[in-house]
Amino acid sequence: MWKHVIISSIQAAFVGAMLLILVSLPAFGGAATIFGVMAFPIALFWCLALAYPLIKLRQNSQLSEYAYFMIYLVSGAILGALTPVLMFGTPFGLQSAAFLSFYGLCGAACAVSAWNYVRKNVSL
Repeated sequence: MWKHVIISSIQAAFVGAMLLILVSLPAFGGAATIFGVMAFPIALFWCLALAYPLIKLRQNSQLSEYAYFMIYLVSGAILGALTPVLMFGTPFGLQSAAFLSFYGLCGAACAVSAWNYVRKNVSL
């Protein structure tokens, strides 16, 4: 169980860091790599905090695959959008909507990556 929590969290955090690097590369050049390296431990922390309850939910309940996908997607998007607010004190308002929605999309991409790992390896 803990092996799957750790592996799915590392995979999801890696996807988030790579996505941040790819999106930031045209604007910031080589500094985008530093952004990705700094984002990886933050994403790993949130993924580890979220992976155990979601894997336990998958093991203990019988929902459709679409329901699991939506649970992962929505929780990843919400937690991704809240990360700058909770970690860095970004104001939650109309001025920061594009910034927070980008982090929400990154969180959703991380969550879909974790869902894919859990779907293939945990629920055999």
